[in-house]
Amino acid sequence: MGPRPATQRIRTWIRVPGMLCTAEIFTAMDPYLCLGGATVDTRIEGTTLDEAAEHLLELARRQEGPVGIIGLSLGAIVAMAAAVKDPSIFHAAVLISTNPRGPRPEQMQAWEELVRRNTAGAFPEIAGDLAPALFAPARITAALLRTGTAMAEHHGPRVFADQLGIQRSRRDLRTELPRVGARTLVLAGSEDQLCTQDMHQDIAAAMPHAELHIMSGAGHLMTLEDPASTANTINHWNRRKTS
Repeated sequence: MGPRPATQRIRTWIRVPGMLCTAEIFTAMDPYLCLGGATVDTRIEGTTLDEAAEHLLELARRQEGPVGIIGLSLGAIVAMAAAVKDPSIFHAAVLISTNPRGPRPEQMQAWEELVRRNTAGAFPEIAGDLAPALFAPARITAALLRTGTAMAEHHGPRVFADQLGIQRSRRDLRTELPRVGARTLVLAGSEDQLCTQDMHQDIAAAMPHAELHIMSGAGHLMTLEDPASTANTINHWNRRKTS
């Protein structure tokens, strides 16, 4: 895949939130983001990674192009899966707090246990249990924990079951990412408890037009912890790539 013109401006940005997250993880940045173009906030749909990627591709093909994608965590995994299916679909990408690798055995075991608990009606407890890992330990506040739990409760157990299906159907995308020519910013939090810096290094190494930025002190949901700094980092990257 050859390089895209650096001056090509995005007409539509699609934003895909992470597992049990809502568009709030992106709208928190809106007062600070200066990307230009229209914004389409969507949700993850489907019960497998391939289904979710196809839903995203269908949405992208209906938009006025050029189209850019912003994904966080599972949303970024779906974005990568869509991009390798159709490498020409996105002209720019921002991939935040994510992982291109396939599931580890211990992850599969943990998800199986979550499936069991969810089926048994324990979703309210699960929502609260998962929230602390979303934030850098030094940045956790009661308000952030409430937000993390409330986003999960907004989706409920049925969506959670679907998203667990997507997680369990993931594959290693690293060998496929080199075909994606979109200019790409990969954002990792130095204190992310879920997706480590080396996972993001894998993405930046695989994609021919990607660059990696480590957000010091940031956790998994950096967009909620410090929306201004996260947005300004994205703005700076976008200005450099379109000037």
